[in-house]
Amino acid sequence: MTTSLAGALKDRSKRAVKRLIGYDSRNWLRIRQIEAFTTFLEAANRKSRDVIEISPGWNRYWRAICPNYRSVDFPDFDICRDRTDEQFSI
Repeated sequence: MTTSLAGALKDRSKRAVKRLIGYDSRNWLRIRQIEAFTTFLEAANRKSRDVIEISPGWNRYWRAICPNYRSVDFPDFDICRDRTDEQFSI
């Protein structure tokens, strides 16, 4: 697929305008879930607990704030079929 220079500039301009007005192309529900879960982790110092996340997708933000974070992904890990050797608080 070849894009013309004019088409590429138009797309780039659209992205710049969207960024300037604060548009976020990510799914709004996922963004709110991330915000709510971050607030949950920060309350009562839950960040220090053992945390597992199933299929985090593009967002592995909590790895940076939770020292004991682990993620597993479906279909390699299926919660109906598989178990971990470790136990997690969250």
